[in-house]
Amino acid sequence: MRTTPAVPVPDVPDAYPPPVETGGAAARRYHARHGSVLPAIDQAAGSTAPKHHPGTPVIPLPFPPAFPSSPGDEEPAAAMEGLGSLLSLLYGVTRVDWTGAGVAAGRPVPSGGGSYPGEVYTATAFGLCHYLPSAHALELLSPADLRADIVRALDRPPLDPPDSILLITSRLDANLARYGPFGHRLQALDAGVLTGQALSLLESAGAAPVAHALFSDEELGRLLGLNSTAERVHAAVTTRVPAAITPSAPLLRRRTARSGFEPVPVPLPALLSVLEEAAGPIPMDHAAPVDCALYVVAHRVTGLEPGCHRRDGRTGDLVPVTGDATPRGLFPPNGPGELAGFEAACAVLVTGDYESGYPGHGDRWYRRLNLRAGVIGQRIGLAAADAGLGAGLRCDVDTPAADAVLGTHPHRTTLLAVLLGQERGSGTPAFPLLGASGPP
Repeated sequence: MRTTPAVPVPDVPDAYPPPVETGGAAARRYHARHGSVLPAIDQAAGSTAPKHHPGTPVIPLPFPPAFPSSPGDEEPAAAMEGLGSLLSLLYGVTRVDWTGAGVAAGRPVPSGGGSYPGEVYTATAFGLCHYLPSAHALELLSPADLRADIVRALDRPPLDPPDSILLITSRLDANLARYGPFGHRLQALDAGVLTGQALSLLESAGAAPVAHALFSDEELGRLLGLNSTAERVHAAVTTRVPAAITPSAPLLRRRTARSGFEPVPVPLPALLSVLEEAAGPIPMDHAAPVDCALYVVAHRVTGLEPGCHRRDGRTGDLVPVTGDATPRGLFPPNGPGELAGFEAACAVLVTGDYESGYPGHGDRWYRRLNLRAGVIGQRIGLAAADAGLGAGLRCDVDTPAADAVLGTHPHRTTLLAVLLGQERGSGTPAFPLLGASGPP
């Protein structure tokens, strides 16, 4: 496989990240076996239940939350309202979706296979809490202020003590029954999407957030009381407490185009606006040694020839790479991805270089690079909603087929594909539970 270098690796466990740092050798072996080849999916296997702490004090949050919160109001009730607004738009239930099986709770962010392995914790002045999305409530795990302890566990702590810290974890077995070890990759991408959503919300409120992926896993796990064989921290977001969380229209409109796409062209300016938004700087504590480059496999884009194009990071131009690529050909034949790719106007490929990061980051680079790709995927989805386009984040690409259209870079590989186009009809019926200017 072109994306996996032929280098000898020691005999290390398949778990990722491995309990002992091996300088990237274990991640290379994991990637070769599980991390790029889509497995045979067990559709009958369910996901593990979301996290819950029985017997822990529960703090209800107001729902629907009021938008915006009262600027400058430092009363505890106002602070809780602001926190509730943030968490509802980050990971709560924001709509009801009608599906073939009935109704389902609609979330603000997508998840691979609908598994939602992520969990969200908050560290504030009044204690450490775990968020319960279905109840829109906080479980008070500890009344102690652990913010300083968490900051000390970060490799690159913020200059000023943060008012609040969001900790995003993943339940390691959440989707392994269905996807096997490939589920670890989906968990890293899911954590990235959640991290991107947190950054978008907090940046829109002027809260100057920073996402951290460099930290002591063991120490943060200890502070949160996690069993490291069952759940691990993937990202920490340090931030000021925003005076108000006012959701933009794209944040409320963004959802997966489950109804498929109308086979009609989209204008090139709309695509370029999506790419410009997705390629902006990300406030993270590390930059990819070779950043996540964006490629477009065009099918029906007015003003753009079909085929694969690389986005030039300096000019924003789309440079032709290969002329015979199609979104349909990125997916295994006879599967749902092939049909979606045929209907879509184009596919945006988020790509990265594993080998560039192993020398500096070791085995955890695999997780960190996919986390970064998830952040970019979330940005593409939001920008698509702003441009009036439907979007679908997909991890079921045929990685060797997708990598074959990228050109001659020896180690660049496809991390995530986002299909774009006009969503069919009016889309899957849904009822929004939140309004942009207050409860519905």
